[in-house]
Amino acid sequence: MHLESGHVAPDGDQPRSRADEAYLTLRERIVNCRLAPGQRVTERQLAAELDLGLTPIRQALVRLDSEGLVRTLPRRGYQVTPLTIQSVNELFQIWRILGPAIAELTVKTASVDEREQVQRMYAEKIGRARAENDHSALVELADSMWVRLAEATGNRRLAEMYTRLSGELCRVFRLLFQDSAALDALFGAHGDLFFSFLNADPEESRANAERFITVAHRHALGILMEWPSVAQAEVVFPVA
Repeated sequence: MHLESGHVAPDGDQPRSRADEAYLTLRERIVNCRLAPGQRVTERQLAAELDLGLTPIRQALVRLDSEGLVRTLPRRGYQVTPLTIQSVNELFQIWRILGPAIAELTVKTASVDEREQVQRMYAEKIGRARAENDHSALVELADSMWVRLAEATGNRRLAEMYTRLSGELCRVFRLLFQDSAALDALFGAHGDLFFSFLNADPEESRANAERFITVAHRHALGILMEWPSVAQAEVVFPVA
């Protein structure tokens, strides 16, 4: 079981293709909201900004479309997929199914050494990133933690399903980590999750994953409700 992977170039140690370079660059900008939710872009605009040809940009946008991070606007280019109350609710509905299953199954399948490896891998890095107020590093760590836990289950399909969601979740993490109240609440829930993981308690791990996701969902909706564009939307908070 390997816990060292995450989002890497498709060719591993091989040189990246221009399409891979375009994809990874655009994905990083989207998940860190440097390309803002709802922003419209064109192939020519992006090719000029990244100094890449139209074909690599087009191939990258097709991949990002398949991941739900952009959507095609016929004859008008592309739009970074907006964050809305509905889309965030739908995202968390799926994560509330996958996340607890990942936490429970990882505890059942990972060895003591592997669980301790996860703890060592993140404890110092997360603390340092938070102390330095490095939101991009926090997003990357949160994303890679869940991807690696999913991979540690040994269930390839489950890992693929989570990876499919991870880009959209990264954008939500970015919002959450910029809010001090949300960040404090998530770190508390995160600590409980790791404690049950290290204790090899599957039921407690599932329960703490559910709590972590519920806390993230509630704070994400609270932040979105402050946006003028969605302030009038009807919101139903998840049952704790």
